[in-house]
Amino acid sequence: MITRARVGVVFVLTGTSLFSAPVHATSVVALIDKANHTLVIAADCRVTRELAWGSECKIIDEPGCTVAIAGLYEEKTTAFNLRQLAGAACQYPGDLRTKAETFLRLSKIPYERAVRHIRDTDPSEFRRTLENKPTEVIFAGLQGSHLALFVRGLVSDTKGRVTTERYESTDAAKSSIGYFAGLNRHIREHVSSHGQWERLGYPVAARQFVEMEIKANPDLAGPPISELEIDSRGTVRWLSRGACDTSETD
Repeated sequence: MITRARVGVVFVLTGTSLFSAPVHATSVVALIDKANHTLVIAADCRVTRELAWGSECKIIDEPGCTVAIAGLYEEKTTAFNLRQLAGAACQYPGDLRTKAETFLRLSKIPYERAVRHIRDTDPSEFRRTLENKPTEVIFAGLQGSHLALFVRGLVSDTKGRVTTERYESTDAAKSSIGYFAGLNRHIREHVSSHGQWERLGYPVAARQFVEMEIKANPDLAGPPISELEIDSRGTVRWLSRGACDTSETD
């Protein structure tokens, strides 16, 4: 059986510019509250398995390394498992950026093997969910003395050849304030028409953004929602575990 959480894309929030693309995916939101020196991540928990679906944790919480994942979740024939690869990268020595780069090094060949298998066995599914649509992980935590987000993506072209993507932001004044991985069209529309969304508070906003995409795409994203906050010391506080039970996240 092949397990696929639909593909993700990065949506970059800045004061004046946006980077986005319309895709079908899970929904992960990561925002940096620069005024209060906190970082919040929210994610839906739906994973599609062929004609059925279930709930899986899409956030990994290791000491000094918190990761949210969006994209090809698992491909059993080639033993590709996005969560395991991201978790393994967290175990490697080095700072948060180093761990994010380690993820790319560990996952590029397994991902290429997985997408080529899907391309060969189910071309229509490959075109619909993987071709030119990134699978991404968001590494969150402290980089030096700053809260940081490091997004690393894997993108397959029409022939199954994989390239990598990199996006980064911190709580520095001129950096972007966050990323949306996966479904984001309704979030984008809301942000464009509601310029004062920050007044909700970042945890509330992040959760509402994910809820928007769940409501708009019930066949692709679903409850429960997992949500956590990281403070300026790197301390992680779970706001809602969703499908992330204590034994898994610890």
